[in-house]
Amino acid sequence: MINIRDLLEINEAATKYNTDPRDSLCDALEGKALLYVISDKDHREALVPCKDGPKQPNGPGEFLHQIRPYFDDIQYVDCSLGQPLLISARAIKKLITSKSFSEAELYKPLAPVPEGFDFWETEREIYDWEENLPEYDSISLARVHVLEHSLVSQRDSKKSLAKAATDNASKTSLKVIGLLMHHLAKSPKYASGTSPNKSQIKELLLELASELGIDPYGLNKVDERLLTDAMKYLEDQKL
Repeated sequence: MINIRDLLEINEAATKYNTDPRDSLCDALEGKALLYVISDKDHREALVPCKDGPKQPNGPGEFLHQIRPYFDDIQYVDCSLGQPLLISARAIKKLITSKSFSEAELYKPLAPVPEGFDFWETEREIYDWEENLPEYDSISLARVHVLEHSLVSQRDSKKSLAKAATDNASKTSLKVIGLLMHHLAKSPKYASGTSPNKSQIKELLLELASELGIDPYGLNKVDERLLTDAMKYLEDQKL
């Protein structure tokens, strides 16, 4: 069960973890983060199971989505003040495209859609032409909270991927250096027996840096360790 202590306001989370609220929305759509709204009241909602119907033209390039409600199977769901309410994928898409979504979307995930039906509509949504029914509140991004644990897990996952990419790049660099060292060792000047002469290759790098006007910082302190690592890695890579 989700506790309010586990949640961070989405803008607060963005500041704390140096990210963008939109990233949290997109991560949630991909199942990598969980978003909630904390209920500000005790409330009972009537959900009506519906089936998809045909689309009807509603002007150039527009269609009205027809639904078939089944009032005999109406179901009531309750939420209480302070209860974290999970935000659905549809509501997240609304946040991305319109910056807000209808409060009605908070109540639909509270019960599974019965077998044989396609989705829930609230009774108020179906009878929204009734003047005596109050309008739903609009839920803005400011009310959205992120489950901090899912945010931390996603951040750590991204760090792991970045580290793996860096490690792969480093290994590729070692392989390139090792191959070039073996190529240079074809010349007796840069060979020590059957192996590359690391000292001579180091001197070559310093000479090339001087010729090309490159800052030699790091080259004269390399202490042949990088070259040694490259040779060792190349040996490990032999088929």
